[in-house]
Amino acid sequence: MVDLLNIVGKIIIAVFVLIVFLILVFAAIIGYMGISAAEDKQSVYDYSLILSTSGPIDNVILLIPVPSYYNADTGQNETVINISRVSLNNFDRDGNISVKTEQVNGVPMLNISADRIDPIYKNHIEQIAIMPGQNVSELPHPTHVYSNRYSEDTPVLVAMEIHMYETDVGHEIDTKAPVGNEPLFMPYRIIENFSSSDGGMTDGYYLSEGAFGSFVEVPFTLSYTASDDNVLAISSEFEGSNEWWVLGWQWNVYRERVSHAFTGEADGTYWVKGVLTTGEGRY
Repeated sequence: MVDLLNIVGKIIIAVFVLIVFLILVFAAIIGYMGISAAEDKQSVYDYSLILSTSGPIDNVILLIPVPSYYNADTGQNETVINISRVSLNNFDRDGNISVKTEQVNGVPMLNISADRIDPIYKNHIEQIAIMPGQNVSELPHPTHVYSNRYSEDTPVLVAMEIHMYETDVGHEIDTKAPVGNEPLFMPYRIIENFSSSDGGMTDGYYLSEGAFGSFVEVPFTLSYTASDDNVLAISSEFEGSNEWWVLGWQWNVYRERVSHAFTGEADGTYWVKGVLTTGEGRY
């Protein structure tokens, strides 16, 4: 009986030691994951603008909202867009288009201006199937042919693009409540709030299931001459996200999207509907 009690006692002690060991290991893993997440965490702003015109437009001034915020230290509205850090793709093939930010009635705007902006069209390239054993280097290398007008040889309209990716934000982004706390396209007016969306297309914008946020309007001030059937399409998107690594990349984000197609010439201010979605991702 004494031997049995000794054995039981040793088993209980061993189980207790094992439990304590597992708790310490688990705490160490959680601590390491927390340190790793803190070291790998970053907050990012991502901005893009896509523009295309089906035909030439002349005497062009486009004033387009950019993500901005009120800086209490300076008492001014300021934008996070730094033109010296943006990349321009297919945007100015001849160097005749001016792209800058400027204050308009106390609000930063993107100013795109030119005497003339021509469209960019290119040829359609068919993909070449690679047969088993075929040497890729021996295949023909198709080349793009560009034109400033639509034709059977150049039927594909090429978008002009502006991008900026900023990882030096300097603070954790408030992705749940960006209104009043984070940059948004300014000036804006909120026209409708939504929550727990069913998902799908709503007013021209895709909303993920369970999304919540607001439909907004922002002003585009445009001046140019063009043919009556010309289409100038402008799409702008901005998002702020927090990203970190814990057994894979985790993230949360708020995102604002604005787009519209303008037909014919323009001369005035046009309020364009967009969507702001907030609180997506993990917290």
